[in-house]
Amino acid sequence: ARRHRPRLPARQGRVSDAPIPARFYPAGGAAHGHPARLAWQDGTLLVLPEDSPPQRVDIAALQVEARGFNHSQWALQWNDADGNQLLMVDDAHIAPLRDAAPALFAGGHQIRQRTHRRFGAGILFLIALPLLLLAGFFLSIDPLAERVVAHIPSGIERQIGAAVLARTRAEGRMIDSGPAWEAVQIVGKRLARPAESLEFHLVDKPDINAFAAPGGIVVVYAGLIDKSASAEELAGVLAHEIAHVELRHSLRQLVKSAGLRVIVAALLGDYGGLGGWAAQLGELKFSRDAEREADLRGLARLHEAHIDPSGMPRFFETLAKSEAGRMPALFSTHPATTERLDALQKAIAAGDRGPVEPIDVNWSAVRKGLSTSASETAPGRR
Repeated sequence: ARRHRPRLPARQGRVSDAPIPARFYPAGGAAHGHPARLAWQDGTLLVLPEDSPPQRVDIAALQVEARGFNHSQWALQWNDADGNQLLMVDDAHIAPLRDAAPALFAGGHQIRQRTHRRFGAGILFLIALPLLLLAGFFLSIDPLAERVVAHIPSGIERQIGAAVLARTRAEGRMIDSGPAWEAVQIVGKRLARPAESLEFHLVDKPDINAFAAPGGIVVVYAGLIDKSASAEELAGVLAHEIAHVELRHSLRQLVKSAGLRVIVAALLGDYGGLGGWAAQLGELKFSRDAEREADLRGLARLHEAHIDPSGMPRFFETLAKSEAGRMPALFSTHPATTERLDALQKAIAAGDRGPVEPIDVNWSAVRKGLSTSASETAPGRR
């Protein structure tokens, strides 16, 4: 079968439009990427990195995929002699490329259209709500909760995350500076993708715990860092929590736990009840399927950031051995079974690890900084 090759407008010898901004992730390059600008020229994609020579990529070699929260970004990939090359472009800037080669973006555009159609279906659902409520007694809470989650605006997610963070601050001292806080920010920034709104916070508590809240809030407890043997182990936990945010697991579990009255109110557009339940988020447990899904998505993010993925199962193994039967807070909300750890090891062994870059963090200084912080806040010290 003949492969259909998208046609570009005949623009011989000149750039199609003003170059658009992008983030370039060359094979074997730095995990944080490089600023670049893109344009079509003479049937090829012209890549203009700020700190390296320009490149030309034939359209037939490109693979395009819609990514990110609500498909707000586009990934352009190709393989050459150096390996897999990646460009990330915000949807707000993609129009010149998409207009010049619509067939190349057709698959991702269909996904975005389906998302918009679901939103329209949600509006119709709200209009028909009185009739649906009559049948609500014959339905389980889970399907209704899924409908709520599918249509909660991102602004409401951020409000719920802010409520969770406010409750966390009220319950204990936050660490907002020092080596441990800096380590969390460095690792979090390394894992975050361009244009993602993620916040990483550190709580001065000895609990071995971490949790993710809607709106991109990730909270880590000092006890977890104290038990981690390296920045890569911390990265494994953060990657797992970021996956919960990306997959909206926290929001889904929050809605399901809130009950029918709050779900019906949310279907009518009143999300205040969900905000009240946000305080319980740190105590909610995810299903085994959700944990496995977050594990695999977290491993993929570690690969993407060129971080050694073995830190994730290694941290859980260390905890399982050291706790001698006592259940850490992290395990009570994130059940770690033998089968789950085995699945992680198999996924790592089967995956293409690619280049690995060490995380530039002095872990000894991080743990020493935690000890200093603990002594400063001990009884009798101010």
